[in-house]
Amino acid sequence: MKLKVHPWRLIWRFLIALAVIYIVTLAACFTLFFTVDFKTFEVTPVVWDYRQPLVMSIMLVLGVGAFIPALTSYYYVCESKYFIMKKYGKEYQFDYSNIEYIDIEKSKKKKMVIFYSSKAKMKYLLGDKEGVLLDTLIKKCPNVLTREEFYHKHPEERI
Repeated sequence: MKLKVHPWRLIWRFLIALAVIYIVTLAACFTLFFTVDFKTFEVTPVVWDYRQPLVMSIMLVLGVGAFIPALTSYYYVCESKYFIMKKYGKEYQFDYSNIEYIDIEKSKKKKMVIFYSSKAKMKYLLGDKEGVLLDTLIKKCPNVLTREEFYHKHPEERI
């Protein structure tokens, strides 16, 4: 069964990453927007010509062009013994038998899937729209511990 990630969860993460990239790019292209007189250290804005809107529109087109494949290439595939997360061309496989604890309350509250593997490594997965991935993990994971049992087995972990 193929499950798509909730699009709004992916959109805001992508927008934050895109904003950081834009800030770095605009800082690198500082001379397109401002001139600096190094004798007096005065910064004055450049009169806009074709270059400034061209740079901004190229950045916008590249951002939207990168977002569409990201939205279509992020999904989960649930099998009988494991599930696969396909993310930006990479494939991650998680066995149901290696999942020790599922934080159901936090997962439902944040609309994500939060679980711990057998090595006590925490994994955050973006939730799907209907919450089918969380229900599938609850039903198919045979070695799920309660919160107290997990604390007893891994006292160094904080949930």
